[in-house]
Amino acid sequence: MKKLSTLTLGLLFAAGSAFAQSNDATVDQTGDNQNANVTQSGATNTADVDQFTDNSGAQDAIVIQDGTSNMATVSQSQTGGGNSGGNDAYIEQIGSDNSSVQTTVAPGYNSGHDLWGFQDGSGNSLTQSTSGGYTISVRAEQYGSDNSATQTTTGATHADADIIQDGENNTAEQTLAGSNNGYQGRVILIDQFGDDNFASQNFIGSGFSHGNNGEIIQIGNDNNASQVGNGRNIDLQVTQDGLGNFSSQSAFGNAHTSTVTQTGDMNTSTVTQSN
Repeated sequence: MKKLSTLTLGLLFAAGSAFAQSNDATVDQTGDNQNANVTQSGATNTADVDQFTDNSGAQDAIVIQDGTSNMATVSQSQTGGGNSGGNDAYIEQIGSDNSSVQTTVAPGYNSGHDLWGFQDGSGNSLTQSTSGGYTISVRAEQYGSDNSATQTTTGATHADADIIQDGENNTAEQTLAGSNNGYQGRVILIDQFGDDNFASQNFIGSGFSHGNNGEIIQIGNDNNASQVGNGRNIDLQVTQDGLGNFSSQSAFGNAHTSTVTQTGDMNTSTVTQSN
């Protein structure tokens, strides 16, 4: 996190622990080196953080919510083509039926952007997206059942993404469109533990000297894994341990590697490769 002493035009908003229900917290920041921190406890709370800078320094946002049926949104935007530093956004929600949305827009040579969402409970949804920039990292962690996580990067260079889920009936979807996905050997990863889970990854873009690496790991029964890669230097891997699992992998472009490892009975896999 950037130290507060570096703030020039930024604002700091701290909503202390709010124990009443149906609280709303709104933070709007414009200027240099922004920092926002929101903490809420209870049910049906709403937190909305919007940060904007015109090529004038990094942005940091943290939202912590403890309770049920809460909603958190973080939106960060950097304009201009220079390297004005990275954005960091983190949403943590403990409880069930919560929803979080994080977006960052960083065109040109703005680098080092990180989005991280964490949810512990059931019936939660998490959506994270980035547009532009480079050295992008998005990560989602969910613990519980009936959760969904969606992560998307567009126009980014050197992007990598992870979704970790522990529970049943979870859905994880990732789409990366850009170049050098899986920078320096990093893996675009979905890791699920439990039964009746669904995982889907789709990444598009050339690898140059770095490969496009996608991996899905599922431990449990009746899981479904799907990967599609389009570009070059594509390495796809699926590992499934359990019964009645299904995997599908398709790679289009040049220099592909596809690996499927299934342990257990009544499993099915398909692999398609095309130049």
